[in-house]
Amino acid sequence: MKVKFILRPIYQLFVLIAFCLAASASADGPLVQQSGSGCIDWSAGTVRAKGVGTPAQTGDNDTPAEASAILENARQTARKKLLETVMTIRIDAGSRIADRVQGSPDFLEGLHTLAGNAAVTRQEYLSDGTLEIELTMNLTGGFGQFVLPEEIRQVEPVTTMNTAQKETQSTSKEKVGVGSAPYTGLIVDAVGIGAKPALVPVIADESGEVVYGPAFASREFAVSRGMSGYAASLDAARKDPRVGDRPLIVKAIRTRFTGNTDLVIPTTEAARLRSSAIHLNFLKACRVCIVLDGMVKQ
Repeated sequence: MKVKFILRPIYQLFVLIAFCLAASASADGPLVQQSGSGCIDWSAGTVRAKGVGTPAQTGDNDTPAEASAILENARQTARKKLLETVMTIRIDAGSRIADRVQGSPDFLEGLHTLAGNAAVTRQEYLSDGTLEIELTMNLTGGFGQFVLPEEIRQVEPVTTMNTAQKETQSTSKEKVGVGSAPYTGLIVDAVGIGAKPALVPVIADESGEVVYGPAFASREFAVSRGMSGYAASLDAARKDPRVGDRPLIVKAIRTRFTGNTDLVIPTTEAARLRSSAIHLNFLKACRVCIVLDGMVKQ
């Protein structure tokens, strides 16, 4: 009886530790938005969808022609689902990709072309001869250049040689300890306020003045890396190379407008971001990561 009394709490302790480790691993996972047609991995900046090709019931499924037909069938199915998933992506607080497609045949044709160029990232034949493939399309590069609004333009560097010298003095108060550097990026903790991811997020202060948005981001960086990275935990955000080794971490206090993609931060924190050209430059370079709740809903 004494052995059972000792082992039971130890067993419970092991269970608790295992549960905590599992929860921690889950929190550090990617921020993924699931739909019936595919998924959007906001952490990786990709869209994925699967397609299936079924062999014909002719008994002659080993010929090159039949294999090619199965592959093409799987690709077409995957492309269709990929486009359906892309349509659900929020561009900004007021619109999705599907909204922009309406009344714009050229835009829809461009999306079809992008989906047609999506890479096959997994291909597997099942025991019954069925072929399952996965297509992956990046939200950066060609997609970003095509989809991002024109108001995101090239932004010239703010810091000149003279102002850089001034920044060294003006940011000294922000340094923590001797020899520490200015902030290298921005992390916005938006967990628990119902915020949702978008291609063009906006960050404003409590008075509504924009701190970060299309006018602050330079198009070359918005296209190549996205206006913002996304993470499911602060630990994951800190590990994102885009924010550097000393990011400024700010807690969002609420969302604004419709769509819940625009974030509001305290006015005092917004003032810190406006205080120096160094901060404006890392915003220009889109060195921003937003932390959201792990389960992303449509």
